Amino acid sequence: MSMRMRTRTAILLWFAAFALAAAPGGALLAQDAQGSAQQAAAPQGQAQPAAEAPEKEAVRYLPIEGNVIINLPSVEVPRQGTLSILFTHRFVQAVQNSSPFHDLVSFDNGASIGIGLGYAPLKNLNLAFYRSSESGLDPWEIAGQYQFLPSDCPIGASLRVGADIRSERNLTDRTSVFGQAILAYSLGDRFRITAVPTYVTKVNSTARTYNPNFVPPTFPPANDDSCVPNAFGGTTCTGLYRNVFNIPVGVSVALTRSITLHGEISPRLGRYDSPGVAWAASIEKSLLRHRFCFTAGNQRQTTVDQYATGLNWGSQYTADKVNGVKGVYLGFNIARQWKVM
Repeated sequence: MSMRMRTRTAILLWFAAFALAAAPGGALLAQDAQGSAQQAAAPQGQAQPAAEAPEKEAVRYLPIEGNVIINLPSVEVPRQGTLSILFTHRFVQAVQNSSPFHDLVSFDNGASIGIGLGYAPLKNLNLAFYRSSESGLDPWEIAGQYQFLPSDCPIGASLRVGADIRSERNLTDRTSVFGQAILAYSLGDRFRITAVPTYVTKVNSTARTYNPNFVPPTFPPANDDSCVPNAFGGTTCTGLYRNVFNIPVGVSVALTRSITLHGEISPRLGRYDSPGVAWAASIEKSLLRHRFCFTAGNQRQTTVDQYATGLNWGSQYTADKVNGVKGVYLGFNIARQWKVM
């Protein structure tokens, strides 16, 4: 090839490279080429700065608890001007004493139903009442709760005071007064542990008859001062105990932004003839201002005067235990809130 031809070819290649660099995608090619050249020129083994990736938006978790955990109160108080409604449902037959075909694992049987209404007239203050159809008691619970620390603080504290009034006919010692200090520690948006030191002036239940001649034989509680002889040669007791103090504990763990596991334990108080440690567990789905919670446990009682001793001596669990059944009961909670102010 002649010298003139080689010169003409070199000029054409130079113009072609210039045109590619000036084209819309040419700048990217030039940058890639420049980056490759810089990478080749960099000392061997030296890491190159990576291109900045767009920041991933953090997952925003819904509040881990509402105003109640399962049966215990939460440290949370609704915002000022919020109206709350709570429905509780506790089936009265133990799962172990039912069948999946005959009574749909206790779902076909009766239940204790509770209905509650609350309103937050001031910041950090909630006033509420709750009524349960607990067999033989029909208690009404009236309470006020004040939250001392904001919800976004890792340490939470609330004070709840109120009274339980057992409205069923032919009861004695109907009224109990209680106080609860609700102390919580939260680890981020996904974990919270709550202790609820609880004092109640007295607990009481329906009358029960005990007789050593029954089959199986039954014996009265050791520490119940209300027990009196009856006309059938046995003893009748109402489960009346005074000045009860206990510290139930609740735990909440968020699995996703809207699904949470809850657990509660109330220690057994032997001096009040509690038959055992009370426990409950649940899985809860949360939406905006709405919560649905499916529950299971040996604790069916939902008012302070009934769960303060651990398992209540007069609960259905006690009757099942006499018959050799260790009862686990199913149920659910539904909570709904409205902003009215």
